[in-house]
Amino acid sequence: MTFPANDPAKRAFTLVEILLVIALVGVMVALVAGNAGAFIEGSKQMPPGRVLKLAVVDALYLAGERKRVTFLGYVEEDAAFVVTDASGGVLSKHPIFETRKEEENEVDEDESPKVTFWAKGPLAGAGGGSSIYDDDVLVVKRVPFHFGSSAPFRVEIETEDMRDPESYEFDPFSGYHLEKLGQEE
Repeated sequence: MTFPANDPAKRAFTLVEILLVIALVGVMVALVAGNAGAFIEGSKQMPPGRVLKLAVVDALYLAGERKRVTFLGYVEEDAAFVVTDASGGVLSKHPIFETRKEEENEVDEDESPKVTFWAKGPLAGAGGGSSIYDDDVLVVKRVPFHFGSSAPFRVEIETEDMRDPESYEFDPFSGYHLEKLGQEE
């Protein structure tokens, strides 16, 4: 039995079509491979706000796991958020700059973000919307995390390349960031 030449069951890709697909795949691979180095380098450094969020969740987790108070602070010399126990022992460290050379002990002061922790003052007034304490009185060096909760706090991160500092407020029970204050999303 022979099939007619124009039978749809006999239709196949031509050599030109196959070469065209191979060429397009090659162009796409070249584009991805050319940018792969930039993607890899960019993935080694997280924004300071994301590192802070990880450190907060880690501090809350370690407090719950250990059933003891933990503290979250910032070490400017290392540009790292540090979770410590009550005696000051380091439980975990969250550096902002992952790609630093091993022989460097300190981060350049110009590179290191300025991080400030504030306790949230008790609210007062008819609507309960403001605190009687000034911001400068509420600045703290470290924030305590107890089993299942933390003290209400906010953090401000200011880097050299930012026009405005980023401000974060965290839920005292889940440790999750509530909103990015001062910036429209």
